[in-house]
Amino acid sequence: MARGLCLIVWCGLSAAAFAADEVYRYVAPDGSVHYTDRPPPGERAQPLQLPPLSGPVPTGKRFYTPEALRAAARFAVSIDSPTPGQVLRAGVDRAVAAANVMPGLVSGFRVVYFLDGRALPPGPVEALSVLLPTLDPGEHRFSAAVLDASGREVARSEEIHFIVEAPK
Repeated sequence: MARGLCLIVWCGLSAAAFAADEVYRYVAPDGSVHYTDRPPPGERAQPLQLPPLSGPVPTGKRFYTPEALRAAARFAVSIDSPTPGQVLRAGVDRAVAAANVMPGLVSGFRVVYFLDGRALPPGPVEALSVLLPTLDPGEHRFSAAVLDASGREVARSEEIHFIVEAPK
């Protein structure tokens, strides 16, 4: 029981150490022991000397803000569909264009798809796939880019080429 209580107290102290520069321990008049990040009134408070924590110390900011993601992650975009050199039949095959975004498409970030160098309407979307419009026979180029919440491009895929064949 005492070891479990010590573990709970230590976890609490570790969490408090993240939030404050110092942790104080004091004994209340009824004999109960308290821990806080602010010195309590009176002379019973003692700042604790805690060992340094291993690993990074949180900065107090939410990790998944667009700014933190730009700083922490390198986005990568690749095209899953259509595949390079794929042959589609005009008027028969409706192609779904799909992108893969690593480390993932985060809330507020969007994808813009480019077909033959022009953005597909309706513009940036929060979807990793779109239905391609009916295409004329010939070779077509396709790519995708990830935009952050402010509309700034943070990554772009390589351009792939695919073919649409005339009906036979």
